[in-house]
Amino acid sequence: MKKINIKDYTVQAPTTEGIKEMPYGVVVSIENVVLASGQMTSQRLTMAQTLEVARIVEKIKAQEKEKKGFVLLEDADFNKIKAGFDAFSGFGKNEVELCKRIAEVETVEVKEAKKK
Repeated sequence: MKKINIKDYTVQAPTTEGIKEMPYGVVVSIENVVLASGQMTSQRLTMAQTLEVARIVEKIKAQEKEKKGFVLLEDADFNKIKAGFDAFSGFGKNEVELCKRIAEVETVEVKEAKKK
């Protein structure tokens, strides 16, 4: 399984009051990248593929609500997320950390809990 860090991180963003530190929404950014269409991505999802990726995004959102700071995904599900990142263009300096979290994802072994 793949363990993705989904904790928000801080970026520096220009505002009318100068440069300010602001939170970067990791989960919403993952959703925006993997479900992107148009000129920013070479990915062209069918209806079935779109629904499948949306299901994975919902799984990630559910883990975000549990406030664990990470999500565990089966390799097949992670590969669909990674494919969306690989097809996307237009990342900037604020996305470096996000891209690292996908490109350098941790692989973990999960043992099934014994029933009592």
